Amino acid sequence: MPPRIIKHIEHLFKRILNLPFYILIGKGDVARIPVNAENIKSVLFLRPDKLGDMIATIPAMHAVKEHFPHIRVEVLASPKNYSMIAGDPGIDQVHLYTKNVLKDLLTIRRLRKKRFDLVYDPICHDSTTGLLLTKLIGKKAVHAAARKLSLRRYYDFCRPYEPDGDDHNIDNGLLIFEAFGIDPQTVNPFLPVFISEKSRSKADRFYSGLPDDNHYLVGVNISAGSPTRTLSMDKYARIINEINRRHKDFRFIIFCVMEQRGEAGELIKKCGADARLIPENLSLLDIGAIMNRLDILISPDTSMVHIAGTMQIPVVGLYSGHLRNFRFWRPYRQEFGAVVAKNIQNLFDIEPENVVDEFERLYESLMSKAAADSKQD
Repeated sequence: MPPRIIKHIEHLFKRILNLPFYILIGKGDVARIPVNAENIKSVLFLRPDKLGDMIATIPAMHAVKEHFPHIRVEVLASPKNYSMIAGDPGIDQVHLYTKNVLKDLLTIRRLRKKRFDLVYDPICHDSTTGLLLTKLIGKKAVHAAARKLSLRRYYDFCRPYEPDGDDHNIDNGLLIFEAFGIDPQTVNPFLPVFISEKSRSKADRFYSGLPDDNHYLVGVNISAGSPTRTLSMDKYARIINEINRRHKDFRFIIFCVMEQRGEAGELIKKCGADARLIPENLSLLDIGAIMNRLDILISPDTSMVHIAGTMQIPVVGLYSGHLRNFRFWRPYRQEFGAVVAKNIQNLFDIEPENVVDEFERLYESLMSKAAADSKQD
């Protein structure tokens, strides 16, 4: 049986089991919207899920703090994404949801005592976990969510989830502003992840150790968590060598997880280009500091693409043929390149020529824009 059908059956089974809970909690009250920001002293964002989801919601968290400095912004994170915001000075406090029942009950009890004025669930599908946390933690709070299907009725504010919609995950995070009566399109979405001075210093040491820093920097990320979500090392070598053949002054920065450093080293040996591997034992924020100096990033659809998007670094992204997923996670409100596979399960049919052509198109467009801007100055 196909995985998607199994997933639908699982969701249906969960809804049946949770039916008494849905009846008990009651529907939301749309009359509470829009809220008066002066009456909101604290907001809790729920992000007990994946790393990419947290990255996509960080602009909304920072924007709330920027628009309403008096509001205390707190986040319920997961072990997968906790470190992404744990040291962020724009977030007042980060709590951990572990999926350990006893620990989480204690966390919920502690958060419930904080009496948040608004609890925001930015998970863009029907999540019983998100609804349960919203109701248990925010007993008298305004219950807001981004997009839901059948569970939409249980929130005071929530937009409908559209399976064929063109909405981006960052825009969905910013929907919290509609609860305040503010058009999200008027809110600055480019509020990037926080990079500490320690991480910036590591990036400085890395770049200062290179022969010179006067190169066009192209990042190439080879890691994606699964072999089906990335390309072979042979294909990456062909991509780098062809770009290098056309642009001799380019320098390539190779990004990978620790487990693939051996493969990355072999990749560099296959390249006739100036290719450098990032240092080992870096945190994701350390990697973000190195990424921040790139001119273009080539990467499969991973958290690297999402971080680059918040930093407005042009990206050539490699995507599976799942078009809804592509629209949801494509580089955000900026010029970008995208190579989309025909297969929804893997990237195996993406060829180096496809990536190089898209890279050249993006590069030429960026150069033309830079030349036009220079003439205006």
